Amino acid sequence: MPRLAMIAVLLCAPCAVLRAQTPAYTPPHLPPPHGFRVFIVPDMEGMGSAVDIHEVIAGNEGEQYKTLTSPDYWDHFRSLLTREVNATIAGARLAGARSFVVNEGHGGNLFANILPWELDTGAILVRGFPKPLIMVTGIDSTVGTLMFTGAHAGPGHPGILAHNFAFDTFTVNGKSLNEVGINALIASEYGVAVSLVSGDDAEIAETREILGAGFIGIVTKYAVGRMAAITFSPTLIRRMLRDSAGVAVRRAMRGDFTPFHLEKPYHVAFALRRSYPATVVAGVDSLSWSGLEKTAERSYRLTTDDARQMGYLLDAIERVVLH
Repeated sequence: MPRLAMIAVLLCAPCAVLRAQTPAYTPPHLPPPHGFRVFIVPDMEGMGSAVDIHEVIAGNEGEQYKTLTSPDYWDHFRSLLTREVNATIAGARLAGARSFVVNEGHGGNLFANILPWELDTGAILVRGFPKPLIMVTGIDSTVGTLMFTGAHAGPGHPGILAHNFAFDTFTVNGKSLNEVGINALIASEYGVAVSLVSGDDAEIAETREILGAGFIGIVTKYAVGRMAAITFSPTLIRRMLRDSAGVAVRRAMRGDFTPFHLEKPYHVAFALRRSYPATVVAGVDSLSWSGLEKTAERSYRLTTDDARQMGYLLDAIERVVLH
C-alpha cells in the first residue's frame, strides 16, 4: 500500500469504529485470580466530601469542560479517590479476598483518575478510554463480587451532580436504571452480583429501588442540592468503606448476593441529554448501530438478548460525546 494511502487509513480508523455495527468483542484475559476476586468500580461524584464539578473534572474531556476545573481541587480529590479505593481493598483483604481489579468508572480525565503510584500494589487497574464495556471492562466469571464506590444518582434525582452517562432517561423493560443498575445488569451475564455501593443518600435510595435492599449501602454524604451536601470526614468515610467491604466479602463468599435480573429480551430506551448540541445527536445518528432505532429527536431504542450489547453501545456514544 502506498505510504499516503496507509496514513489515510490509519487516520480514518477511529471514524470507522464509530460507524461500525455492533462490535465483535473479545473480553481481555485478566490473570487468573489467587483466591477470591473483588471487582471495584470507583466513581467520583458520590465519594466523600465531593460536591462541585471543579473537584471531579480535569479539563481535557472536551471543549466545554476546559473552564470547569482547577488543580487546587482536582489534584486533591484524585488523591482522596485513590485512598477510598485503597480502604475498600484493605477491608476486602482482611475478610479473605486475595485478587482485586479496579476499573476506573469516572469519565473525568477520560477515565484515568486514580493515582496509580498510590494504588494498593495488589490491584490490577483498568484505566483510559475508550473501553468496550466502560465501567465493567474486564469483568468475567472469575469475579466473586462487584463493588461501586463514589457512585451518584441518575438525572431527576436530588443527588450531588446527578446524571447517567450521556442520557436524560435510560430504561430497560420500562424500568429506569442508573449507572450502577446498567452495569449490574451487564455483570449478571457473568453471574456476578453487586455487594456494596457507596454514594450520597439519593444514590443509595435510588439503587435500592433498582437492585433491591440486598447490597450493603454506604451513605457518604446527604445531598442538600445538586452541588451542596452535609458531609463526613474523609477519614471516617475510608473507615466505613474498609469495614463494609469486609462484611460484603464475607457475605459474598457465603453466596448471599444474587445477580440483578430482568426478563429477556431487554427492551432498552434512552434519550440523550437535552443540554447536548445538535452535533452530538448527529454523531449518535451516524453510528448506524445494528438494531438501534431513532424514535424522536433525541430518543432511541434497542432490543437485545445480551446486556453486554448495551455496554458496547454506551462506549460508542461516549466516544461521540468525549471527542
